[in-house]
Amino acid sequence: MADYDFHEGLTRVIAQLTAAITNTSLYAPTHPQVAQYVAKAHAVLADMLQLKPEVTVFLVGNDLVADNRQISETGASSYVGNFTRILKKKAVERLTFVAGLPKAELQTLIQDLASPDSTSVRSTSFIKLGKVELRVKKGDDHADGNGGSSFEGVSQEILQELLSLTQTELDELKELYLRIKKHKKIDVRGVDEMVKAFIQAFRQEINPISLLASLKSAHEYTFTHVTNVCILTMSQAETLGFTGEHLHQIGVASLLHDVGKIFIPEEILSKPGKLTQDERKIIETHTVKGARYLMGIDGIPKLAVLCALEHHLKYNGSGYPSIRGGWRPNIASQLITVADVFDALRSRRSYHDDIPIEKIVGILNSEKGTTFNPQLVEHFLRLIRYQPK
Repeated sequence: MADYDFHEGLTRVIAQLTAAITNTSLYAPTHPQVAQYVAKAHAVLADMLQLKPEVTVFLVGNDLVADNRQISETGASSYVGNFTRILKKKAVERLTFVAGLPKAELQTLIQDLASPDSTSVRSTSFIKLGKVELRVKKGDDHADGNGGSSFEGVSQEILQELLSLTQTELDELKELYLRIKKHKKIDVRGVDEMVKAFIQAFRQEINPISLLASLKSAHEYTFTHVTNVCILTMSQAETLGFTGEHLHQIGVASLLHDVGKIFIPEEILSKPGKLTQDERKIIETHTVKGARYLMGIDGIPKLAVLCALEHHLKYNGSGYPSIRGGWRPNIASQLITVADVFDALRSRRSYHDDIPIEKIVGILNSEKGTTFNPQLVEHFLRLIRYQPK
C-alpha cells in the first residue's frame, strides 16, 4: 500500500474512531447510535488491517505520527485534533491495532477512551497501548537513597524545566528511533541538539536518578532506556571532568549505544522467560549491527561506533562480541556499561520485575573488577548519593 494511501486511510479510521468515542460519551453503550458508529469504525479499520497487518499511531508531543510521518489534518482537521486530545487526556502515547481485531475489543477501547473519569485504557490481544511518564520522586520517596529528597535546594521552576527537558528529549528520541527502524538514515544534528540540552541540565547539580523516565510499556523500552543511559552516562562523565567536545561525543555515543536493538525481532526482545541459545545469539548481534549502522551515518563520532560495539564487553575482556588480543573497552564504553546495567535492572520488563536499588548496588559491587571498572562503580554510587541503610 502506498504511503499516501496509508495516511489517507488512517485519517478515515481516526475520523470514525473519534465519532464513535464522541457518541459513546453522549449515549449509553447499548444505544443504537453508538453501535452504528462502532461498527463503522471497526469496518474501516478492518479494511486497513487487511492491507497492513499492524497499524501503529504514535503521539509525539502534540502530533500524531504513523510510519514516521505526521498524520495530515487535511480534510479531517477536527477529528485528528480531537483524537490527539483524547489520547493525551488518557496518557496514551502509542496505539497499535493488530489484524483480526474483534469488534468487541474495539468497543472496549472506545468505551475506555470515552469515559469521563480516570478509567485506565486497557490493552487487549489485538490492541496494544504504550505510555511513558516521568518518575518524579520527592518527600518521603527518598529517591536519593540518602533518606532525603533528591530535589533539596532546587527551585520548583528549575525542577519543572529539567523534567520537561527529559520528556522533550524522550519524544525526539522516539522519532529518531522510528526513522532507524524504517532503515532511514538519521540527521546527526538532531542527536547533537539533544546532547547539548542534557549538558545544560547536568549543571544544575540534581541527582540524575530524579530525571530518569519511567517505563510503562514494553514497546517504549528501547528509547526510554537509552534516554536514561544517556542521563546517567553524561552525569558520570561530567563529574569525572570530561568537558567540551569529549563530553559531547560521550553523550552522542550513549544516546546511540543500543541502536542495534532496533534490528532485533520484537518477540525476542520482549520474550518472557529465559531465551534459548539461538535467541541469545541473535540478541548478541545487536552490538555489531549497531556499530555497522552508525558507520554509515555522516557526522557520527567514531566514539559512538566504538561504544555501540563495546558496551557489552566486560572490564575483564569477557562479554560480547568476542575480541581477541586482551582488548580493554574504551572509558566511555565502561561508563555506558555501568549506566546500562543499572537502568536495565531498575526497569520492569517482561522477564523480570524492577529490582530494589539495594540489590542493584549489591550486583554492581559484586561485579567490580569483572564486569565493571571498580573505580567507576564507586564513583557512580557517590553520584547517585547512595548510602547503605
